[in-house]
Amino acid sequence: MFDRNRMIEMHLQMLAELGWEPPSGDVIDQIAEGGVLTIQQAATICETTGQTIYRWNEDATSKGQPLGKKGVTWLIGRARLLDYIEKHQGGLPARVKAENRLREFWPIWSRAPEAA
Repeated sequence: MFDRNRMIEMHLQMLAELGWEPPSGDVIDQIAEGGVLTIQQAATICETTGQTIYRWNEDATSKGQPLGKKGVTWLIGRARLLDYIEKHQGGLPARVKAENRLREFWPIWSRAPEAA
């Protein structure tokens, strides 16, 4: 007979061996860790313009997976942006380049305004 909980546990163990870690924290933790970017930050790590990020978002939205959400300003999800780059804007090399640029810029962007 199928043991659902045992199967879930086995899959979680395999994922852990591959380096996956379950998400922790809340949205504030995600923001603090670079999980949410402004249009300009997204453009910087992608070495493009804000207008291009807007176009990418329109394209991704038409595919059912918007990159971000507009409130007072646009907020772009890091994971969605990187997935989009890999699938539609240059493949894995472009994704790795954007990830590396984010690692380069995030320590600067994440500092408190008085420390910047």
